Amino acid sequence: VFDDEEESKLSYTEIYQEYQALVEKLLEDYLKEVGINEEKFQEAFSSPLAKTHTSQAILQTVLAAEDFRLFKKMMVQKNIEMQLQALRIIKERNGVLPDCLTEGSDVFSEIEQEEMKILREVLRKSKEEYEIEQERKRTEE
Repeated sequence: VFDDEEESKLSYTEIYQEYQALVEKLLEDYLKEVGINEEKFQEAFSSPLAKTHTSQAILQTVLAAEDFRLFKKMMVQKNIEMQLQALRIIKERNGVLPDCLTEGSDVFSEIEQEEMKILREVLRKSKEEYEIEQERKRTEE
């Protein structure tokens, strides 16, 4: 459902509210199961160990329940990952992508290959910059 457009759709809000309720319920149930009260969880959540890169990646799903922008960003990323995974599976099963997904060509020209290299490099740089920015924000917090 999520795309990378600037404007959010009404359906995003509905999904976000469902997500918030689900995360809250799962978190409550888990805390009860392991015998931790909310105050202890809040202490652990705000401890220095929770600020590490690995912990932040794990806690991102919980944090997204409190921040719509983070939630949308996470959903857009998951959507892209799912699309890429679907394309990879199609290619693995068929050996090539169907014409409808390659605009009638299964072979990339040299220009297209060069464009793909550039695109991959731009995406890699963008991801690095995003991770650096996220780490900087975590450090500031």
